[in-house]
Amino acid sequence: MAKKEPIVWFGMKLTSEEKVRIERLARLEGLSQKEAVLNAVEDRLISYEVEPAHGTMLEKMIRYSGVMDGEKDLSVNKEHLAGYGAPRNP
Repeated sequence: MAKKEPIVWFGMKLTSEEKVRIERLARLEGLSQKEAVLNAVEDRLISYEVEPAHGTMLEKMIRYSGVMDGEKDLSVNKEHLAGYGAPRNP
């Protein structure tokens, strides 16, 4: 049987606006508030773990990672996929 990690208390004070934003994120992603916050932290940490090769486009663009708002996946908006895969008329 796997040993469980001890649970530690981590409390913080939030403004009502911050709380609403966490609630909104959780609702949009279909997660609990705790899961939404932990996923956001994990996503942010991943951006620090990427070490792009020197001279690559990734190296040039890494500083912009996570600074834009919007859909993570454009396929959620079917308008972006309209006509995708359809044959072209020359």
